[in-house]
Amino acid sequence: MKITHRVSALILATIFTGSASAAFAQGEVNDPTALIISYRAKPEYRAKFRNTMATEGIVQLERWKNEGAFASYVALFTTYAAEATPDMFLIVRFNHFTDLGRWQKIEQTNPGGLPEKAQVMAAVETSATADIVKEKVSAPTTKDSQFFVLEYDVLTDMPKYVSYVEGYVAPQFDAWIRSGALVSYSSFSNQNPAGAPWSSFILLEYKNLEALASRESIKNKSRAELAVSDPVWKKWSDDKTAIRKEKAAIPALSLK
Repeated sequence: MKITHRVSALILATIFTGSASAAFAQGEVNDPTALIISYRAKPEYRAKFRNTMATEGIVQLERWKNEGAFASYVALFTTYAAEATPDMFLIVRFNHFTDLGRWQKIEQTNPGGLPEKAQVMAAVETSATADIVKEKVSAPTTKDSQFFVLEYDVLTDMPKYVSYVEGYVAPQFDAWIRSGALVSYSSFSNQNPAGAPWSSFILLEYKNLEALASRESIKNKSRAELAVSDPVWKKWSDDKTAIRKEKAAIPALSLK
């Protein structure tokens, strides 16, 4: 990685028919990078903050994207109010690490990318630059999409974790996509994990509430099949508790 870890400079990329997929092992100086931000609203402003970000916030993000400040973004608002979880997540993707310079200028007047009106309602809780380990999209986001944010502590070195994502995590998610329940997934690793609230950040997008309700049965079915058909997956499955520890699983909805 750029600051704390150095992973092999190899960039892994796979093209799937009818879908978009990419995997990156950070190591080159100017590889694609993500900025992941979480926000906490004052309790009395949660609903107003959501409305502001779904209108003025999205308009502002679209303008910055069209101006070339970043490549893409996902803006999510947590589904249920809870004191222990953030109210909003923003995942911003940059084609190159040096493109973060444009966001740094935005931060000077719009901390965390928040419109001026929203800055009195909420504040940034955490922000982290991250490597894009692997992601795949099979269909566009719709109004019915249901997201899940998963946060983990990584208990091993990052090269081994990247191998774990390739050998264990991705085959499962690919099976969920084939089932029709999962629409997309993205796996990120924190570039500066020391003292950070998460080392690994995974975003899952389910097709709708029905698909989300079926996640346990689909997970169990895919694991049973992979245990028989994929010896690499089976080996990682037997060793996964030594790889990462789950810290949070947070449902969310798109603000777009």
